[in-house]
Amino acid sequence: MTWRPLRIISASVLTLLTFAAGSVVWAASVTPEEINDLQSEIQNRKAQIESINSRLSEYKQRIAEYSRLASSLQNELAILENETAITELDIAATQNSIEEENLHLAILDANIQTTDARLTREKDLLNNLLFEINQQDKQGGTFEMIIGARNFNDVFSAASELQSINTDLRQTLVATQQTRDTLEDKKLEREKRLDSLSNFQVELDTKIAQLDAKIKAKEVLNAETQESELEYRVLMSELRQEQQGITQRINQIQQDIEKRLAESDDSGDTTVISWPVMGRITTTFHDPTYPFRYLFEHGGLDIAVPQGTPIEASAPGYVAWAQTGRQYGNYVMIIHSNGFATLYAHMSRIDVTVDQYVTRGSIIGLSGGRPGTQGAGFSTGPHVHFELRKNGLPVDPMPYLP
Repeated sequence: MTWRPLRIISASVLTLLTFAAGSVVWAASVTPEEINDLQSEIQNRKAQIESINSRLSEYKQRIAEYSRLASSLQNELAILENETAITELDIAATQNSIEEENLHLAILDANIQTTDARLTREKDLLNNLLFEINQQDKQGGTFEMIIGARNFNDVFSAASELQSINTDLRQTLVATQQTRDTLEDKKLEREKRLDSLSNFQVELDTKIAQLDAKIKAKEVLNAETQESELEYRVLMSELRQEQQGITQRINQIQQDIEKRLAESDDSGDTTVISWPVMGRITTTFHDPTYPFRYLFEHGGLDIAVPQGTPIEASAPGYVAWAQTGRQYGNYVMIIHSNGFATLYAHMSRIDVTVDQYVTRGSIIGLSGGRPGTQGAGFSTGPHVHFELRKNGLPVDPMPYLP
């Protein structure tokens, strides 16, 4: 075998290792200057959100002051105006948060593209490096080269060069693994950012709907009171009487109806209360965002559905009454077993009569709620107001609904 110095045979290998060990930056679609601009814009969005939050506290303080004053039309309208301003600021803050997430995503996408390109390059370098080492071994193994050395200096030089190659190869493998881990971390962060962006969009849609409800609430309140303090006091009196009357009447007839249900074996299963309609819940039980909460607590769920949607009985029972009230408009009360009763309000049409037995899923009427229409009552838009009462008092329906 003709001996050749190892440093000559490994020249191409050493060249590859030099490239692999270097810090190589590959061009991406977003330049470093553009990245700086995006980061600057992120800071700008954060500053706007902080400014909005400081303004929110001012409006909340005003609402707290008005709520401590005696109930009046003027104070109620002032509260609605301030809550409208708060919701508008909430929308602006959420929009800024959405823009901030989009900016973070733009930076992440640029980093992912750059890291992906670097990983591809490092993999190519490793493949070429391993190929060169394999080719060198075919031409003559390192052990044979050391044995064939003419003196100790050549042996030492060959062994040192072999150790250097192994070290650099190991470092290149570690760097490639780190690049791959970095890429996976950035992709995971991107998924989290996308989830956050989706949540912000849902939040924005909700707040826009709340803003629309608050604007309409002011219109409804003015219409119901004819912008008169005297009419406002009459309204408040009628609302209190309506609530008290409902509780008293349920207590009076609950036991009698439950006895009839037991005797006829028609009580059915009331451990589960069915949905009266299927739609988006716009207001929850005792909802803190309810625009009329300073007039009365929201004692049920508001389910947004188009005007004229069929309403189903949520459980078997007897119709206690079907009438019209100031707050509920056209509404139906059904008494069930085990102390339960359900109320369906803002109906555009009632299809049941008092003392009528209904099964679960029976159509009891059509939904309404559009302001100005027959039977709408105190409403800001088409929906079904659904209440569940236990021993006469409103309870949150959500734990009982499938």
